[in-house]
Amino acid sequence: MNHPIFHLKAHRDEALLRGHPWIFSRALRDPQTALPPGTIVDIHDAADHFVARGYYNPQTDIAVRILTRDPAEDVDATLIADRVRRALRLRQPFLHETHTNAYRLINAEGDFLPGAIVDRYDDVLVAQISTAGMELLTGDLVAALREVINPASIVLRNDVASRAREGMERERTRLAWGAETPPLIEIRENDLIYTVDVWTGQKTGFFLDQRDKRRALAKYVAGRTVLNTFSYTGAFGVVAAVAGATHVTSVDQSGPVVAHARTQFTLNGQDPDAHEFLVGDAFAQLEKWVAAGQRFDVVILDPPAFAKTLSAKPQALRAYRRLNALGLRCLNPGGLLVTCSCSGAVTMDEFVGVLNEAAQREGRVMQTAEMFTHGLDHPNLLAMPESGYLKVLFCRA
Repeated sequence: MNHPIFHLKAHRDEALLRGHPWIFSRALRDPQTALPPGTIVDIHDAADHFVARGYYNPQTDIAVRILTRDPAEDVDATLIADRVRRALRLRQPFLHETHTNAYRLINAEGDFLPGAIVDRYDDVLVAQISTAGMELLTGDLVAALREVINPASIVLRNDVASRAREGMERERTRLAWGAETPPLIEIRENDLIYTVDVWTGQKTGFFLDQRDKRRALAKYVAGRTVLNTFSYTGAFGVVAAVAGATHVTSVDQSGPVVAHARTQFTLNGQDPDAHEFLVGDAFAQLEKWVAAGQRFDVVILDPPAFAKTLSAKPQALRAYRRLNALGLRCLNPGGLLVTCSCSGAVTMDEFVGVLNEAAQREGRVMQTAEMFTHGLDHPNLLAMPESGYLKVLFCRA
């Protein structure tokens, strides 16, 4: 267990000792740029005491991602399998449910496996590797998933743009292990049925992090008109229709996913022709409705991340302010605004501040009905606030 040793500069271990799993290159006293990305290294403090062990990448600002703080624990197949078992135990509530068979199994740093995402869709696992260090551990991860979960198949979705920051190429989706997987996997969530495109769909195919928000929506929509913007394959809209909404309007810029959304309605006993599905830019469509004076009882705003980095935050806050102002203009008085941010660079306080500014601009008073962050299957670290990316508010206005 002889690994290269890096020393932290004096007084640069505070965040690490609090539990943060990253070490930035500027905190290292003796970085070794000749080491290949993914090399396992030991981190010592300025007094030469062992602090942590992780993998190193000289090409990124995040130089080391921590895998263990135990000097006796090496980074090997045993460690990976242990992390998978721990993650499965945390998700025990899902294992005994009959109404949900899709959830996140591994949530990167939140499950002490930085760079690895694994989502479960019935008997199919979809893995996504975003760092050079975890890339070298992919074989151990696949073996651990086979041992602990025993799925029918494991699909590898290494097509995320963030791989470029690690010096890696985006790859075509491929089968890592098991039986051939069909293009669409049928899943259950909260007693509803959806089909998931695990090969080419956004993220790993479905937005599992919104499960509890979709369940919450059902109690607000009976007898109401609902607008679902950035609707993707229509999951929020399906919930609304099944729960008794009189009319659901879904908007997304992708024609194929809008067509997919129609099939989701049919799968759940809803006539898609009784509702409306639009292909187009959500901002532009909202502006058209504002100009036409069209209003809805419930407006759902669930955009993609506007800020993936801190440098993009000012522009993102302006976009959230504009989007929510448009949403309020399309909302009937006393209606429900469901507004979301999945930008990790934007804090909950900043998001709430933007909502208040939008409400003030539109002459509306916002009353919070419910607030959400991540669900049980998307744990994050208390010492790593940036991992708590999701913010969802149900507000009356």
